[in-house]
Amino acid sequence: MGKPVISLALAGIPVELERKSIKNIYLRVVPPAGTVRLSAPKRATLEELARFVAKHTAWIEERQAKIAATPPPSARRFLSGERVYLWGVPLELVVKFGRGCNVVLRDGSRLILSLKAQETESSPAAREALLNEWYRRELSRAVPPLLARAESIVGKRAAEWHIKNMKTKWGTCNICAHRIWLSLHLAKYPLPCLEYIIIHELTHLWERYHNAHFKSLMDRFCPDWRERKKLVDTPLED
Repeated sequence: MGKPVISLALAGIPVELERKSIKNIYLRVVPPAGTVRLSAPKRATLEELARFVAKHTAWIEERQAKIAATPPPSARRFLSGERVYLWGVPLELVVKFGRGCNVVLRDGSRLILSLKAQETESSPAAREALLNEWYRRELSRAVPPLLARAESIVGKRAAEWHIKNMKTKWGTCNICAHRIWLSLHLAKYPLPCLEYIIIHELTHLWERYHNAHFKSLMDRFCPDWRERKKLVDTPLED
């Protein structure tokens, strides 16, 4: 069961508050409505949280204005002519219907989806699922050498790793089990982004929180991690 989220106003701003076993306060403004979400330590008082929100009012308003000015993404249909990415390289999607079996093949700058079904029988969700399975296979081949390299750099080993269709996180780390989960959407971004996320999750085996100690470790293990973070946090163009 997820942790309870409380809706309230802090410093005159509507906020969704979630209390966790953490040390610091974290603030996010999330699309599409520009909702303000606050993750806070269980011991933090409402007065402390109100002061924190008040201190960041200008930043909140700037983020909300940016979100409001951003047009909503068009619904993807995964048909010929659309653009998809592999390791940061744009590919033209070519969809062929009524073929012998469901296959995804890269042909130079094109990515070909051959489908058994006719177009009238195939849904965008089914085409996306086939594409995601291809991404999963590509990621499964790319992770092992990058993980081995990252483990030698960080000095920690993952007991196991898995791929998950995560749309709001690039990775997670179960510290107790030394288990890492990676978003299959990382296959769309350049390989240095994948390496950065792997190093990031392994670093959590030294430090649980995103505090100054964690950042100092990241500076040591991956000196250009801030540039890689900006790259992976930038949405790809459709």
